[in-house]
Amino acid sequence: MEQSMGRSDGAGSAAILAAAVGYGLSTTLSVAVLRQIAPADLLAVELGGGATLLVVTAAALGRLTRAGSARNLLLGILAPGLAFVLGDLGLSWTSATSGSLLLATEVPLSVVLAVVFLREAVDRTGRWALVCGFAGTALVALGAGRHDDGVATVGGNVFVVLSVAASAVFLVVTRRLNNDDGLNASTWQTVGGALGAAPFVVLNWWHEGSRLGGASPGSWWLAGGILVLTALASFSFNWGISRVEGVRAAQLGNLTPLAGLVSAVVVLGERPGALQLVGGALALGAVVLLVHADGRPAPSAVESTHAPLASHLNGENHDRRPRPRGPDRVGRGGVHHRLCHGARARR
Repeated sequence: MEQSMGRSDGAGSAAILAAAVGYGLSTTLSVAVLRQIAPADLLAVELGGGATLLVVTAAALGRLTRAGSARNLLLGILAPGLAFVLGDLGLSWTSATSGSLLLATEVPLSVVLAVVFLREAVDRTGRWALVCGFAGTALVALGAGRHDDGVATVGGNVFVVLSVAASAVFLVVTRRLNNDDGLNASTWQTVGGALGAAPFVVLNWWHEGSRLGGASPGSWWLAGGILVLTALASFSFNWGISRVEGVRAAQLGNLTPLAGLVSAVVVLGERPGALQLVGGALALGAVVLLVHADGRPAPSAVESTHAPLASHLNGENHDRRPRPRGPDRVGRGGVHHRLCHGARARR
């Protein structure tokens, strides 16, 4: 049965936006630190350290349970596991600007997957946001090839896109299957990601060694920042994904490439082209549309359901013959779709 994309929970949307910003910032920091350490080194820090941090935090708060642990461990192998391996490899061969903007491809891919597999429909505001998001994605893709200062490579960009595809599948599967506590789900997913990435890290260290021993204090600070950002973003995503539709969560992800673009300019001094700036503005416009829609009051499902009865009791309508009701009489905007997940698995 097709589901109409009604009003999303405002707090859930805010959580997804926070996760999007966290992922965008971590992308830029990853490019910076990968200039000094190997992808396997970064994976060991962000996934191994992130898993340790989340396990300790969840256990200390009494939130670490076995509920959904097996499912979230398997999800974690997909993302952050596979997604991080592919992403860090790609980011080590491309610029922060190109890497961040390629993340924009996750939005249309996630929307398509949510519509096809979650049977979610897109309302008028969502369609306008989708148009803005698609247009922004196209513009940043066209502009990325001209303003990477020779840093970006085809191979690096391909790995980033493959990482994005893994994340898009993860978003839809998480929305479909999970209905767990955000912190607990994020913890098990990050543990699963660390276990899934471990073979790559071990083999890479075996053949090429690690550069962590000779890393500067600045590199360690950057790696630590990435660890914290990804852990927080994972928790935020997992908490918010149960409160918004899959399509809307994907569209709110438009903020990820924009956050990456801005941080690449501020932190790394990269210069985006005109097309990239216009595309970033369109992506931001899509997010504004969705946030504005979340802020408008939605019609109450209860009021919609009982309005005919109230009118009858008030003497406004004494005709007791049943009247056909439109398919959207109750559902549009009044009922939140909670297919599953109470938390992303994040990361």
